[in-house]
Amino acid sequence: MKKIIAVIAFFAITLLGTDATFAQETNKHNLSANAKTFANELSKTYNLDGTNQRAIYNAHMLRNRKINALRTAAADYIAMEKGGKTSPKAAEYIADFNAKMQSILSEKQFAKYQKINLKKKLN
Repeated sequence: MKKIIAVIAFFAITLLGTDATFAQETNKHNLSANAKTFANELSKTYNLDGTNQRAIYNAHMLRNRKINALRTAAADYIAMEKGGKTSPKAAEYIADFNAKMQSILSEKQFAKYQKINLKKKLN
């Protein structure tokens, strides 16, 4: 009887572990897909070369990975979309991202990028 319970417990734990792994892989794919889309859109808008596009992709991934690690991630993403106030750590990561974007884009491109972001937040 103890062996049957142990076998059932083993399969239950294995099944739960598989589901958690699948959820993490799906989340990583979404992060990657979102970063790729973001980088592609900026590349088309600002006629960026492959190096700059890759730098934007990496910066976007880094910011989102850091925000996802926060317990306030869901609320922070909602605030980011609406232009609201994020948690202090998320605000720090966003500031780092914006500094990275400023170093990648030219002054004109970055000004245009900020203007477009402001319009998105106001809508």
